[in-house]
Amino acid sequence: MSLSASRVSFPLDFSRTSFLVVDDQPFSRRLVHSMLLGFGSREVYESTNGVEAFELVRNVMPSIIITDLVMPIFDGLRFIKMVKDAQSPAHKTPIIVLSGYLTKAAALTVRSSGADELLVKPVSPKSLYEHIVCMVLQNDSASRQLTLPHNRKRRAEQPRKEAGGVAFV
Repeated sequence: MSLSASRVSFPLDFSRTSFLVVDDQPFSRRLVHSMLLGFGSREVYESTNGVEAFELVRNVMPSIIITDLVMPIFDGLRFIKMVKDAQSPAHKTPIIVLSGYLTKAAALTVRSSGADELLVKPVSPKSLYEHIVCMVLQNDSASRQLTLPHNRKRRAEQPRKEAGGVAFV
């Protein structure tokens, strides 16, 4: 990593960044969800397993995915490989692995599967923030994602309501 996470201190505008948090542990999901809202994100989706998460990825196209490794149905590695597959519409979406089980061997496997960042639980808000910033600075696709053209398009396609209750598209 060319930039040290500890040296990054300028603020990012998280209000335009959507996240998907994938973890089978409710406490971990709520904790990360709260941190992301605290950073200013307005869109934080949650999932308890890789199958459900992959469906969400295809439907909401989050800007950044934060996933655990050890989950039921199929695990984080399989989920990452599915998202990063060239046929996936979200194959350029940055992924942060947040796990309590990161050995050196696991870290190498996670990196080779396509994850962009690795963090060990429990994570502090400062550490999560700094790693997201570093990832955005290093990853051109993440920088483009922060402008959220697909989320703006999705919002633009949603019906707008006027005072009389009539929906306009």
